[in-house]
Amino acid sequence: MASSVFGIGVSGLNAANLGLSTTGHNIANVNTDGFSRQGIRQSAPYPQLAGSGFNGLGVKVDSIARVYDQFLTRAVEVAQTQSSYQSTRLSHLSEINNIVADPTAGVSPALQEFFASVQNMATNPANPPSRQAMLSSAQTLVNRFQVFTQRLNDQRSALNGEISNSVSNINSYAQQVGDLNNKIVVAQSSGQPPNDLLDQRDLLVKELNKLVKTTSLPLSDGSINLFVGNGQGLVIGSQTYALGAKPNPADPESISITYEQNGNSILLPDSLISGGQLGALLDYRNQSLDLARNSLERTALGLVETFNQQQKAGQDLNGNMGLNLFNLPRSNSVDFKVGANNIRITTPVNSIPNGDFAITVNGAGYDIKRLSDGVVSNIAGLPGSAFGMTIDAGPAALNLPTQSGFSFPPALGVVRPNAFNTGNASLSGSITNVGALTTSNYEFSFDGTNYALTRLSDNAKTTYSPAAVAQGITQDGFSFSVASGVMAGGDRFTIKPLEGIITGLSVRISDPKEIAAAASITASTAPGNTGSLKVTQPNVDAPSLSTTDSAVNPSLKNPITIQFTSANSFTVTDTATGSVSAAQAYVPGMTIPTDQMKGISPPVAPAPGPINGWSMKLDGIAATGDTINIGPNINGNADNRNALNLGKLQTTRVLENGSATYQESYGRMVATIGTQTNEATIMGKAQDKLLSSAVNSRDSVSAVNLDEEAANLLRYQQAYQASSKVIQIAQKAFDEIINLGR
Repeated sequence: MASSVFGIGVSGLNAANLGLSTTGHNIANVNTDGFSRQGIRQSAPYPQLAGSGFNGLGVKVDSIARVYDQFLTRAVEVAQTQSSYQSTRLSHLSEINNIVADPTAGVSPALQEFFASVQNMATNPANPPSRQAMLSSAQTLVNRFQVFTQRLNDQRSALNGEISNSVSNINSYAQQVGDLNNKIVVAQSSGQPPNDLLDQRDLLVKELNKLVKTTSLPLSDGSINLFVGNGQGLVIGSQTYALGAKPNPADPESISITYEQNGNSILLPDSLISGGQLGALLDYRNQSLDLARNSLERTALGLVETFNQQQKAGQDLNGNMGLNLFNLPRSNSVDFKVGANNIRITTPVNSIPNGDFAITVNGAGYDIKRLSDGVVSNIAGLPGSAFGMTIDAGPAALNLPTQSGFSFPPALGVVRPNAFNTGNASLSGSITNVGALTTSNYEFSFDGTNYALTRLSDNAKTTYSPAAVAQGITQDGFSFSVASGVMAGGDRFTIKPLEGIITGLSVRISDPKEIAAAASITASTAPGNTGSLKVTQPNVDAPSLSTTDSAVNPSLKNPITIQFTSANSFTVTDTATGSVSAAQAYVPGMTIPTDQMKGISPPVAPAPGPINGWSMKLDGIAATGDTINIGPNINGNADNRNALNLGKLQTTRVLENGSATYQESYGRMVATIGTQTNEATIMGKAQDKLLSSAVNSRDSVSAVNLDEEAANLLRYQQAYQASSKVIQIAQKAFDEIINLGR
């Protein structure tokens, strides 16, 4: 009996001792991140049958188990990945928001200052200082565009580094989880859970979810599998698979995520990587950084191209039609039709003209007129050369616009073949309409049967047949064609229409006299008129948004005579061509050319007269024989009509299909970035609270409570003392039995 009691006491002593050490372990790790408190699991061993019944044999410790809830732990991981996503996104959005929305050193203030200088110049167009101030302000604007573009490009470069670092850290954590999996499987084969190893692994998974969202799958042997993306295994048992950060084969300037398996790199679309720091970096790049960069490029291109066009519609102090105020990357070739003939005009890249030209058929040859000064050069046939340009027959397959006045359009930003292309095709193109441009990049692909152009901002896809592609594709303000070679099935090209515009931007004009403030034509009444006609100076038509069109009608400066054949009718004669309009009804206050002269209405109208790209209001009383003369503006130094038109561009909605001014278009981007920043701020606070709540819920179950552990110390101390007392009593009983035999 004493022996049985002695054994019971020893078992209680051992259990209490193990309880004390477990409690001490808990207390020692009270500040250890990810530690789950542990407790002993004990039970009574199978009792011994005696004559009086079943006698208990004390206590046994079955296990030391951690107090753990896998669902609460998983909730912490999910909340952690979302909180990390929002905080990373917010930090980067705040940086870009500070750049684009700067109220004093931003693009919007620079635009306002530039147009203020244009308005000031329009007030006194003959004043050299005001002209010089406008050129200085133009240079300041270009500098501002370029500084902001460089800052955004620097962010993109830094972003590539951050993505690479995140991937390296993910791989490191995955390797550590795989190593722990192996140790846990070995340790758990003993039948007991390796609690501290399990906590370490849970902590690693939590840290991993700060970087990227993972899905975990526990296995019966104690290991876990971790998956990312669309089920790509990151950790499978003790085997780990690495992610890679490599240049995108479609866009080497962008780092993309790859899945490394058996020596192969499988590209993972950005959309598959969600949550955590890595998901935030990719989303920030695609949804915010690219938007800001392209919006800035579009604003700059829209301003430069439309301002150049309006500048070329005016006349400078030298009496010449204006030339481009700004230089920008331009195509050195332009294709169009003259009548039924396809024409291609090319020029060396380093000598692309800054003005417009016109081409007309002259017998078997062509006349090429430089519109800035009216000089004409004739070529006998094709091919030929004039003004340093080569004029040749254009590609017969291309579907080209018919025009006589032409200019060299802005170049298409970047066209890159995918690194995995097997065909030998190359693409070329240009910007065709700044008003139709979006802020998106594009992908052009061929599936072996049809071609497709995908707008990457919204994944809108337009399918083209081979016949349509042969004629050239024009969409969203740019055009391109397969310049040479053939696309194979699966080939892809990345098209960034706007990239590089600002980098190549500069102010071309250095002589203030070359600012074209005056209108190039003027009107006057003949001295011998007997009526009381009032003439408003003619308005030159607004330049076309088509970048291959000349800014003005090539016949703009042709002398025009308006001859009143009666008090109520007149004819219009182009004295340069001898063209005479049909008689037109005169109504005081009318504007010419009339709809009849334009051939608009009625359906059967008199033969159109000369329409040379201008309009003018006629008023007053006419007399038979009265004449109005319209011709080149001679000595128009004080004329500010074109300067006023330049100033009006600030409030003219030319971008986004005529729905936005430069500043409105840029402001919409700023508002979008601001909205994203505000959303990230709100969502970040919400996710932080959710994370705190999830951590508190987990800690309420698993965290060490010092008060509770102090109580456990007393409980196990008393149990230890009581078990010692049992042993002591058993010893005394044994001694009494021994003494009976003496």
